Amino acid sequence: MTKEYVIAQGKTYEEALGNALKELNTTAEYVHVEVIEEGKSIFNLSVKNCKVKVTLKNVADENNTLYKDENQNGHYELKLEGNSKVLMIYPPRGMGKAVSYEEITSILKLQGIINYDIQEIKNALASKEISTIKIENPSENDMKDAEVLVEVSKDEMKAFVTIIPPYGGKMVTKENVIESLNAAGVNYGIDSIAIENLLIESSFNRKVEVARGKDAIYGLDGTLQYMFDIHSKIRPELLEDGSVNLKELHLIHNVKKGDVLAVKTLPTEGVEGTTVKGRVITPKPGKHAQFKKGKNVIESDNELQLIADINGQVKLIDDKVTVLQVYEINGNVDNSTGNINFNGKVVVKGNVATGFEIHCDGDVEVHGVVEGAIIEAEGAILLHKGIQGNNHGRLVSKQDIIARYMENCYAKAFGNIQADVVMHCKLESKGEIKIAGKKGLIVGGEIRANNDIYARTIGSHMATATKLEVGIDPEIKERYDGLKEELDSLMKNMDSVSKAIDLLSKMAKVTTLPPDKQEILTKSANTKQYLETKIDSVNNELMHLKQILQSLSNGRIHAESIIYPGVKISIGNSFYFVRDQIQRSTVVRESGEIKIIPYMG
Repeated sequence: MTKEYVIAQGKTYEEALGNALKELNTTAEYVHVEVIEEGKSIFNLSVKNCKVKVTLKNVADENNTLYKDENQNGHYELKLEGNSKVLMIYPPRGMGKAVSYEEITSILKLQGIINYDIQEIKNALASKEISTIKIENPSENDMKDAEVLVEVSKDEMKAFVTIIPPYGGKMVTKENVIESLNAAGVNYGIDSIAIENLLIESSFNRKVEVARGKDAIYGLDGTLQYMFDIHSKIRPELLEDGSVNLKELHLIHNVKKGDVLAVKTLPTEGVEGTTVKGRVITPKPGKHAQFKKGKNVIESDNELQLIADINGQVKLIDDKVTVLQVYEINGNVDNSTGNINFNGKVVVKGNVATGFEIHCDGDVEVHGVVEGAIIEAEGAILLHKGIQGNNHGRLVSKQDIIARYMENCYAKAFGNIQADVVMHCKLESKGEIKIAGKKGLIVGGEIRANNDIYARTIGSHMATATKLEVGIDPEIKERYDGLKEELDSLMKNMDSVSKAIDLLSKMAKVTTLPPDKQEILTKSANTKQYLETKIDSVNNELMHLKQILQSLSNGRIHAESIIYPGVKISIGNSFYFVRDQIQRSTVVRESGEIKIIPYMG
């Protein structure tokens, strides 16, 4: 029994219709096609088959049955009339669905029919009447197979294919397309999937990219990486409590000899490319980065690093990496600069404001006034004017300290101290202290030196308390005085602990001590044992330092003009209080006694 209809499916409409026609053993002009499910593809890949219902037509009853239903979908049929084919397009009825342009052109392509009027078909689909379109069949002499046209871009990086549809002849295959590409010299980067999609979709007369070359990758330029901030910005220090320390601005980047200042990376050669014709594309290599060296900078043996040749501050000056031995401040050390911490020499053209600090590994030179500030230097400290410390100023130098005047400050030099006037200061020198110049005045404070002290005038006519010590290492004397204070504190603690132990011991003889009292007694006994050991240690060190101090007695005090009453002089462990003015003299220690002799300065 012959089937009246079949339901078939395929990846495309053409494939589904072809399967149905094969099963019914007929051709497209003798069937009616109804699309049940449309196919679906993503990126030209089929993900859902097209499903069609194909029914054999009953031409004899067609006029009677065509519109028997109130709602009828539109359809078409392909008839053979003589040597020509006729396309019949039937409009929908009621709520029926019209046949689509794609359905008609697909079936025509499947039949190898290309000789038709596109606009005529579109007009027929838009009409509400039955339309008849005559389609010419090619003669055998006019029949042509499909053609493949290959086009290569000028730079040979892309190849395109255009398929000219067949005219009654054969369709091209994937192998035909690849052969055409090879014949045109295209042998690299051929996209098989693009070719397959082109053939499946029957994309005629449209240029489609089917091959792409590989671009050459240019080499990367060499780079320079600076190991310090080349854009110096004020960065106040953030404290733990969330506040900001505006005195620590981190404007100086200190480096030491041997530190790496900049690192160079070499350029790369790049990666070769290939055109669709297999021609190799040579990449452009990257450019070399070049170091720019300033003063006190050297290159490493492999020329990939810049290295500091000295200690100092590293800066980028005129694009050159430079290490400066001297950090120069043209104005004041204040809120605009913050504290200074530098491992070279510091030169301040202005003043150093109260509350600010300078710490450096070299010399410090200040042209203005130092107020209640702190300056600590591994080198010398030179004050062109002086220091008005307001009892807060502090100078510490591992070498010499030189100033015009020094007032209400503390100064310590591991070398010598030199000034014109010293008033109410505490000075310590491991060398000598020379207060020379027009005034050469020492008044008030404590002045200590390992060696001699020189001055024109010492003290004042108002008997201002002034203390001078020589022949004693200030550090040893300071340690000795500190140990004495520590011993006094230990003895007071020992007295308190002993009293507590005596009291608790007496209570224990009368009755059992409560746990808390017993714990106090135990802790007190342990504390007493610790204090006894500590007191013995401090006593031994005090005795040792005392012997050293007694052996140091070579220092002298020289007064070119006068020493006023109120001055206390210590040489070694000998003391002398000045009660009457002493004119132009030198104070020495002989045979354990202090003597006044004529001026020896």
